[in-house]
Amino acid sequence: MVGRRLVLALSCVPLLAAADAPPVADWSKGIETVVVTAHRSGPLMWRVKKGDATVVLLGIVEPVPEKLEWDGSAVHDALKGARQLLLPPQASVGIVEGLWFLAWNSDKVYLPSDTPMESTLPASLRARFVAAREKIHRDADRYAGLRVPLAGLRYEGDFFEARGLVYDEPQAGLKRIARSLNVPVKPIAQYEAIPMLKQLPNMSATANEMCLAASLDDADALSAHAVPAAQAWAKGDLAGIEANYSERRFESCIQAVPSFADLFKRAVNDSMNALNGALAKPGTTVMVVSLGELLRENGMLDKLAAEGLSVEEE
Repeated sequence: MVGRRLVLALSCVPLLAAADAPPVADWSKGIETVVVTAHRSGPLMWRVKKGDATVVLLGIVEPVPEKLEWDGSAVHDALKGARQLLLPPQASVGIVEGLWFLAWNSDKVYLPSDTPMESTLPASLRARFVAAREKIHRDADRYAGLRVPLAGLRYEGDFFEARGLVYDEPQAGLKRIARSLNVPVKPIAQYEAIPMLKQLPNMSATANEMCLAASLDDADALSAHAVPAAQAWAKGDLAGIEANYSERRFESCIQAVPSFADLFKRAVNDSMNALNGALAKPGTTVMVVSLGELLRENGMLDKLAAEGLSVEEE
């Protein structure tokens, strides 16, 4: 099992604007021509053309219900004959490397002398965390020795499991379609997670508490909005997505650590470079991107316009 990898997906630009995206036709100022076609039946896709190159930008939301049903026929058609399917950047650590890290750097992950995590929290946050974990039937021992940000991350994972939410869909379904068509699949980039984990002890107590509160905020938001956001995604209902999908606050909070902030910036740049690289090669590339990264201010569609490319929505 040495080759197996533990993988964390990175939401390159997690924020989805609450208002409608600016009309794409207003950006038609450039010399070169990039045509963007938005499809509204099934998951949202934008077809970007430049010469003999085509990139289909497939927007996704995460997490989604484990049993979410969606029509993959349009995705199947987009992938048929494609050069490759590009997935968002990922941060990963191999199992062997992870075990080595835990053995020699336990102080980076665990509290000194197995200090009960909850005992380090201010009273109001401790009460909120206890109520939240009891609601999903988890004991204090599950989080006891972890540093606060990792306890928050573990809680989010436990919350997903309790609510039947998954973070590997719809990407796993997209990969299955691609592989059924013999289309190569790869992430835009892969980064090592260990250097980031080593920075956790550098976080202040205040930052630790903010990140745990962010995890609880995420759970509250997802309780109300994860299912309707996913259902809107499955139908290509942009208004429904905008009404329900938002960034994970934990991801924004953890970027207080410089190494995490640098990685998120790198992921943004790598995604844009991958898009431009695909537009420089003949044939079709399908690229999976968070809808936030596509539609937010200064997101991918804005950057295409800023490069002097004409973007037209059909």
